[in-house]
Amino acid sequence: MKKKRIQLIVSFLAVIGFCWILFSYISSLTDDEGHQFSYSEAIQIEVPQKHLIHGIDVSHHNGIVPWNHLSELEIFDTVSLKFVFIKATEGRSLQDPNFEINWRKAKQKGLIAGAYHFYIPTRDPIEQARNFCKMVKLQEGDLPPVCDIEVTNRVSHPKIRKDIKAFLDYLTDHYHTKPILYTNTRMYSDLFNNEEFTDFPLWLASYESNTIVNADNLRFWQYSKQGKLEGNSKSWDYNVFLGDHSDFESMLIK
Repeated sequence: MKKKRIQLIVSFLAVIGFCWILFSYISSLTDDEGHQFSYSEAIQIEVPQKHLIHGIDVSHHNGIVPWNHLSELEIFDTVSLKFVFIKATEGRSLQDPNFEINWRKAKQKGLIAGAYHFYIPTRDPIEQARNFCKMVKLQEGDLPPVCDIEVTNRVSHPKIRKDIKAFLDYLTDHYHTKPILYTNTRMYSDLFNNEEFTDFPLWLASYESNTIVNADNLRFWQYSKQGKLEGNSKSWDYNVFLGDHSDFESMLIK
């Protein structure tokens, strides 16, 4: 009886050991996908630590951007900001009053810059595209232009898809590069998870790692809108590029 009890205990420990090994293996796979978070004292949020290329996005809502601080910011000891997306336009006529100074300062500080348009579904897509193209002059080494679509304004899904495609095609012809489509996980699922938009790089706003979609065109991930900067009370949007340095270079305008 005693011998049998010992055998049961050994078998139980063996099962526990196997389960621990299996759990560790699965965890390592998750880490390899880049969804392991670590807290950054510099920006006071949890950061997906295994991505190499980090960035931020800004608009006039951020007020005066401390570009000196951003260019020297170290999220971790070996990780700094590499890129920034800057709001340029909204709707048919609105132009961000801080765009030009933000664009100039970002480049002066060595950050790779991209410009985005906040899309209004109730406005004509071509007029919106023209507003953006008048404002934004892109050069070699810049990031592609971005269409930021976050609201439907009760416009039907078929019309939004049709109009967004028209907007993106206009920018493609104007800049001779595929624009980036920025949206959130819900709108991606409802509107853009189809073949019509797979040729356009995707920038997804998703604040939980388990909601990241498995899309072949996913390139950028906005993982937090609650990041901080030392000496600044505002919240900042932080992003990562989902690829290596070679992949990132291939994104830039040639």
